[in-house]
Amino acid sequence: MGKPRREWLLGALRLAGGSVSAGAALVSILSYTTSSRPAVVGLRAHRLALAPSPDSIGAIGDTVQLAALATDERGAAVTGMQPVWTTTEPAVLTVDQAGTVVAAGSGSAVVVVRVGELEARRRIVVRQRPSALVVDDTAARVHEGERIVPVARVLDPRGRPISGLAPTLASGDPAVAAVDSTGAIVAVSPGETQLTATAPGGLQAALRLLVLPVPSSITVLAGEGQRAPAGSRLGSPITAQVVSRSGRPVAGVPVRFEPVAGGVAEPAVDTTDAQGVAQAVWTLAELPGRQRIAVGVEGVAAAPVLTAEADPAPGNTRVALADAELGGTVGDTVATPVIARLTDSSGRALADVPVAWTAADGGTLTALTPRTDSLGEARAIWRLGLRAGRQRARIQAGNPRSLPPVTISASARPAPAVALGVAHGSGQLGTVGRALKSAIAIRAIDRYGNSVPGASLVRASGFGAAVDGAAVTDSSGMARFHWTLGGEAGAQRLVIRLRDDTASAVVTARAAAGEPRTLTLVGPGRWGGMTHLPVTLSLTDSYGNPVAGRVVALRTGSGSVKPARVTTEADGRAQVRWAPAVKVRSPLVASVSGTRVSATLSRPRP
Repeated sequence: MGKPRREWLLGALRLAGGSVSAGAALVSILSYTTSSRPAVVGLRAHRLALAPSPDSIGAIGDTVQLAALATDERGAAVTGMQPVWTTTEPAVLTVDQAGTVVAAGSGSAVVVVRVGELEARRRIVVRQRPSALVVDDTAARVHEGERIVPVARVLDPRGRPISGLAPTLASGDPAVAAVDSTGAIVAVSPGETQLTATAPGGLQAALRLLVLPVPSSITVLAGEGQRAPAGSRLGSPITAQVVSRSGRPVAGVPVRFEPVAGGVAEPAVDTTDAQGVAQAVWTLAELPGRQRIAVGVEGVAAAPVLTAEADPAPGNTRVALADAELGGTVGDTVATPVIARLTDSSGRALADVPVAWTAADGGTLTALTPRTDSLGEARAIWRLGLRAGRQRARIQAGNPRSLPPVTISASARPAPAVALGVAHGSGQLGTVGRALKSAIAIRAIDRYGNSVPGASLVRASGFGAAVDGAAVTDSSGMARFHWTLGGEAGAQRLVIRLRDDTASAVVTARAAAGEPRTLTLVGPGRWGGMTHLPVTLSLTDSYGNPVAGRVVALRTGSGSVKPARVTTEADGRAQVRWAPAVKVRSPLVASVSGTRVSATLSRPRP
């Protein structure tokens, strides 16, 4: 090839090399074989070159036109040969058989051209150049607590997204929305803020974000624990507040008020005001007992349930005992639970009504259930007080302000007798061998001091006769009998005990001597020249007890006696002096005034 021809070819290559476009420029290299110059045909190719020589492309879809130039050993162009074009990474670069290379994706690939046995390669890197930053939405509405990832894309000059190049997000007000570690936006609390997306090359885009409150919980502010007659309206409305996840009131939320078993809420649905508050007035159902109402908001799982007490109506409530005859031993429990049955006037059982029990005469009543069951029955254990007799208790059903209590009673029997007491009759003054004027009354007592009827008493020891066999205490716990004193004058003692010998009582009396029965005169055994003989009178009753204070008259047929009337001393004795006649042997005669008791004493021997 001559010099003019070579220079032309080199100039063409330089021109082609300077024509590679960073955007969509197309460089066209005309094959030497198509020029107006004569072609060299049939020569063997020695060298293969590519023109131009770009090393990068800045956008997906950009094209580069390559040309293959085959030359012989002398550098002359060899014509008539068809080049074959391929790429090592079709996902990055594509090439057609005219040598047009198109950027298909980011990355690096090699363009290969073959002419016969010759091969030429050119490595081209597709590196997208950031040209624009776009956000799909310029405004977004999200609910509190939600996480979103705004769609923000970095584009190359041809508007193709650049994969792997994520913009950086920033919140204008982190208290409203914050960016977490994954790059997502977290809606923190209700409000409005602006999000800014930033990409390399100083690219920016803005997104207006509105965070809406989300109902999270319902709090009951007022209306819990009210009571009213069944079928009537409660005095205070049910008030509830709806707050968001951040604890702020949520306005405009429908709140449902739903009575669980009858009754009416007005309104059934109320919309929260600016403070997140909704209200309803609750009219109770006709049946007494606890009634409930649920307060619900769509999307809030936990719905508060309020309870109100529906009191039974006074004119339509009946309280009766299942067992009218109740009884037991004092201090002990009644054998079976006390059952109170509540019904209305038609006999329908009133369930779930509160019942309170109160013992009026000591003792205790312990409720087994605080309310009536499905049969309208409430039960309690009654431990009786310590006083025997009738004991009372009160049953209060429902509200004591509207329904009067019902009084019930039980018979409290005394416990077994553990002691005896002398009620009256002890300390009397009587006469030996005779019954006391007043009866003896013995009282049997249990451990609480109650009189015990039916207790058997027997005589344990003492004087005279008192209890013949066994005496039994009467309904008042008393046993009465007359005590016949023994024959010994002075203090007497009688012991009465329970038949089981667990306790005893002591009765005392003072016995005076009986009527004079024997009068004895005792003088000296011999006269002994005495002119006045000492004589001792001794007066006793039939039991040998000395009889004091009785007047004894003395007389003699001859001689004298001084004094002629004496009164016996405490020991039943008295002293006189008898001067008998010397010649006439006449006895001394003594007699007890008012009686036939008398005695004589003959004159002793000299």
